[in-house]
Amino acid sequence: MIFRKHSLLALPLLLTSSLLGFSSVAIAKPLAKSPGFSGTIGINAGFNNSDGQFNTDDDNAKTDDLTNSGEEISTGLLFPFFRVAYTTEDLQTQYFLGQSPQNILDSAIQYELGVTHKFDKRQSMTFAYIPHVPFLKETWSDPFLVGAEREKTDIDSTAVRVAYKFMPVQIEYAYASYDIDDDQSGAQNGVCASQTRDCTAEEQDELKRDADYQRLSLESLIPMWKGTFAKANVYYANQDAKGESQSYDELHYSLSIMTKYERHFLSLQAAFSDREYSAENPIFAQTQEQDAARYSLIYSYDKPFDIEDSNLNVIYQNKDIDANIDFYDSTTNFVSVGMSYNF
Repeated sequence: MIFRKHSLLALPLLLTSSLLGFSSVAIAKPLAKSPGFSGTIGINAGFNNSDGQFNTDDDNAKTDDLTNSGEEISTGLLFPFFRVAYTTEDLQTQYFLGQSPQNILDSAIQYELGVTHKFDKRQSMTFAYIPHVPFLKETWSDPFLVGAEREKTDIDSTAVRVAYKFMPVQIEYAYASYDIDDDQSGAQNGVCASQTRDCTAEEQDELKRDADYQRLSLESLIPMWKGTFAKANVYYANQDAKGESQSYDELHYSLSIMTKYERHFLSLQAAFSDREYSAENPIFAQTQEQDAARYSLIYSYDKPFDIEDSNLNVIYQNKDIDANIDFYDSTTNFVSVGMSYNF
């Protein structure tokens, strides 16, 4: 797997920026109030507590066996976020750089360069290029190394997404590619077949993590009552990795309740996924399966201290991954508080 550390930080950052675009996402409105430049800048301070073998914190570099989910790591975080956009005179086309509010409660942060065009009040299309996925920058060269400190290696990634919206429904296709610079999975002596023998060259190839990833999603916004919406999302994803044991199919579904009243905004989400891998993992002599559950809460207060065009944002997230192989289990708890300013 190459996505572990990415999942720890990505969602909270994306959720923060998504608060700023709630009204434009939930209700069909122009891309901007006026033509020209607009944007958002902000900063958040948070606390993250997690365990997972793919967290590349130095305190998690050494594992004594492959039957545990790694060390529990607690870290403080300070991170900025931004979005800059330019809207044409007719308010029909917008070019943007940064995080997109259309990705409310998604599970992946995306600093994007892209364009959105509105055909009419209900229809629009977005194309975006993601030159590198932040926080998906490094992993262990050999995650299965036992009794010695694992070495880090870089991840090269790039992605694109295309979305078509016909309110209140949106369909989106995304593609990403991931390359591990120095993938030495299974190279240590005596780790294959439940740690009883060396991995053959063919078995090491089965563990290669370079991959192409595709996802097709469908979502819909459902008005409930004034100022309150439900958002249902389902997607199918496929990862085609060089190593067959690292390839998988995934089904994900989520439900969000979003409400805005005067200066207050609140969002609650429950998300679940089921992932099935394509072949037996030679390290553990079984095929990996995993379920994930994520619960999120976001609160935003508009114009704190009567500062125009500002927001106070509070975020909490809990995510649990439960696999049939204990090595792939992980738990994350995250909380943060931040301020943002719209211009």
